[in-house]
Amino acid sequence: MPDCKRVLYLSYTGLLEPLGRSQVLSYLARLSDEYRFILVTFEKPDDLADRDAMVALRAECAALGIDWRPQRYHHRPRLPATLWDLLVLLWQTLRHSLRRDVRLVHCRSYIPAIAAWLCGKVTRKPFVFDMRALWPEEMVTAGRLKTTSFVFSALKWVERRLLRNAVTVVSLTEAGVQHLVTAYPEIPRERFRVITTCVDVDRFHVPEKNAASGRLADRSPFVVGTMGTLLSGWFYLDAFFRFFLAVKAARPDAVLSIVTRDDHEEVLSRASESGVNEKDIRIASASADDMPDYLAAMDVGVMFFAEKPGSAPTRLGEFLSAGVPVVGNTGIGDLGDLIRHYDVGTVIENPFDEKELGEKARSLLEEYDHILQRGSCRAAAETYFTVEAGAARYREIYRDLLGNCPSSACQTGRT
Repeated sequence: MPDCKRVLYLSYTGLLEPLGRSQVLSYLARLSDEYRFILVTFEKPDDLADRDAMVALRAECAALGIDWRPQRYHHRPRLPATLWDLLVLLWQTLRHSLRRDVRLVHCRSYIPAIAAWLCGKVTRKPFVFDMRALWPEEMVTAGRLKTTSFVFSALKWVERRLLRNAVTVVSLTEAGVQHLVTAYPEIPRERFRVITTCVDVDRFHVPEKNAASGRLADRSPFVVGTMGTLLSGWFYLDAFFRFFLAVKAARPDAVLSIVTRDDHEEVLSRASESGVNEKDIRIASASADDMPDYLAAMDVGVMFFAEKPGSAPTRLGEFLSAGVPVVGNTGIGDLGDLIRHYDVGTVIENPFDEKELGEKARSLLEEYDHILQRGSCRAAAETYFTVEAGAARYREIYRDLLGNCPSSACQTGRT
């Protein structure tokens, strides 16, 4: 039988979460024709309790030849819980990477990379550091750490070692790479690859109202939406509510659509504090399968984040895949540049400036029909954010490190 390269893939994000499906399984499904995967993920307790979802996902992974090894994620108390998960991950990494047929360890984010780096001292297996973001700086931005703290210094020490020891470093943004090569000049630029947050564009549909024939005048209510994690400290939730109020001043029929797994009561409380009437809010949780329908019902998607040069919000590609114009602020990786380049919405320099929020809300409404008529949202998704392009870039990395593998080697291992 021809040799099939096996990769141990470590993700601290659960496969049962919408992000895990879009940013892990979507890629591995496209790579599994050439590479076999042992996939270790950390799943939220509520997701693990959904037996039907677990059975269906196990069957899906088995059909792709993916050996899925889900672990339980622990959240509180934060530091002890993370340390416990790291110990579990160290054991899983060690036991699987000791296998002779495992040729590479792919680490999605810092915690898995720490495990691969430490275990690699024993197993000598190379690892890819798929950063996803600049974790130490983002912890500071979220108010969880101070730059003067011991923990921050320790994380920066670890980050340098991960960058030095990884065979390849994947960044979501060009801005993130520039930050790292400036901070760590000893790391060669050639070690970095940029693969943005991609989405399975075909999972999303562009409703008639978002097609080129759609018109702002035909929309009522006008739905201002966002989705994903909102209470992490990175999302500017209050600015999001103030932008909505600015839109509502021009469009009295405007309503909010919020799709999140965060505490709904806390989100509603924050909305009330910002002056938003609860009657104008639609809030829901959604599975990965339900998300396309929720996005298709929105008229504009809003993304306001604290400065994060290494981040690329998944929701950007998902909004655009549904043909939804977007609003975002500068300082979030390449977000502002992408919105301007593809002409898919409005960029705000300071989301706390009431005057700018009002001006940009009005200009968005004035330009809305032109954005739809150009069809630029879906076109941008298909050009830049498609998961096929992202998977092709990962395939290039694997081939550079492992060489080609006859597809029959992996196909024969599928069920």
